[in-house]
Amino acid sequence: MATRLDPAARRDQILAATLRLVARDGFARVTLRDVAAEVGVVHGLIRHYFPTREQLMAEAFDAAVLAELEGDEEVAERVEPVEALADWLTTTPRDHYFVWIDAWSEAHRNPELLAALTRHHRDCERRLARIIERLAESGRGASDDPAADAKMLTALVDGVAVQHHAIDLIGRAEADRVVYTAAEDRLGLERGTLAASRPTAARGQWAADASPVAATAGPRADRRD
Repeated sequence: MATRLDPAARRDQILAATLRLVARDGFARVTLRDVAAEVGVVHGLIRHYFPTREQLMAEAFDAAVLAELEGDEEVAERVEPVEALADWLTTTPRDHYFVWIDAWSEAHRNPELLAALTRHHRDCERRLARIIERLAESGRGASDDPAADAKMLTALVDGVAVQHHAIDLIGRAEADRVVYTAAEDRLGLERGTLAASRPTAARGQWAADASPVAATAGPRADRRD
């Protein structure tokens, strides 16, 4: 028999279990029955908190992204802008991008997940645009349209991440070099500036906590970074 928990704790337990399964199997393969088995409760209890699989997947994605983005607002506003830009553009851990890649592939079948994905994507663009804006204000770089620059660089980072993490077409060093060079050329930075300012840890080094996906990742979350 499952331990009795208050509703908030039970929701958190269900979301954590869902993230473990997603890290191992991907969004498309996880069912409500899988989550119930992982938690150790009856299938009906999962439906009490999350009436549909689509809602559960969307909220699990929300939980993963919000945990990973914790501290990014501070990076965008307070960390020196060149360092903040290097941190933002540096290749992230593989388990981070598996969650996003899986969400992209599943979103067209799940409107709630699509809404969450779109919201977080726009929020990431907004935070990167703020870093670029601060870079221009500091006189260390230039941008006539930080929002447009953020959109282009986000698209580049995502595309390179797929090549690096999903299909191993390029290695980490090349992935960073491609993105850094494009950003330096677009924002008027001297070549090599971002490599010299890159963080010693993966993006998000200023956040207090690690991603729940990273903490619960199974065999699928290969860490060959």
